[in-house]
Amino acid sequence: MPRNRPYGQPDRHLPGDQYKVTWQDRVFSGFLRYMFVVYFQRFSPRIHQLTHLLAEHWSNYLRDKDQRTLNDTAAIFIRRGDKMPEDSFWQKHNRWRNISMYVKGLVDEEQRQNRTFSSVFIMTDDVSVMNSIQDYADPQSKGIDEPYARKHLRNRQIIYNVFAPQACFDPFIRIGFEQFLVSVEFIVQHVQFTVGHSDSNVGRYLEEITYARNQLKASVQSNSFVKNAPDHL
Repeated sequence: MPRNRPYGQPDRHLPGDQYKVTWQDRVFSGFLRYMFVVYFQRFSPRIHQLTHLLAEHWSNYLRDKDQRTLNDTAAIFIRRGDKMPEDSFWQKHNRWRNISMYVKGLVDEEQRQNRTFSSVFIMTDDVSVMNSIQDYADPQSKGIDEPYARKHLRNRQIIYNVFAPQACFDPFIRIGFEQFLVSVEFIVQHVQFTVGHSDSNVGRYLEEITYARNQLKASVQSNSFVKNAPDHL
């Protein structure tokens, strides 16, 4: 059975086996969850400092390169590694989602907002994903795989956690986990829109923490800033 159960009902610790969760229970448990996320979830000062340095690095780079800012940045989060049992697409097709599917999620949102994100922050644990995305964005690339991703990433600035080994993270070693947290905090603080997937507990966390920090704004929904990659182009 998958370790992650997306959006499971909060009934594990209910008294007896006859109690039915009401809408009031869901509202109250949701309130408690968001209060915890907003007021009690805090990373260590080291993580905040590294996040600040990462943002400063890319802010200076973008400004010096062509006067861009981090205010025009989206993110793509792709978790692979050992997550096959938890990934709904893998369970159906015995393979990962193409990178193009994540890019389509980004393009769909750009069309909805009538804007283009000039920079894309990549958070992944797969070096091949990072290398492929950088190649797709390169206008001089001669590759022909994933034409959709190549078309829509070309000439965009691909940014990433420069402190992470191989521009990725390894959640099974300390330095990798620390840089994983830095990448998460960077997305929460500086990214305007994220494409990931709720099959991943990190994807769900990004959705909830971003919503919790913006829920008092008019018309904000839980998926206003973080959306799932589609399963098809």
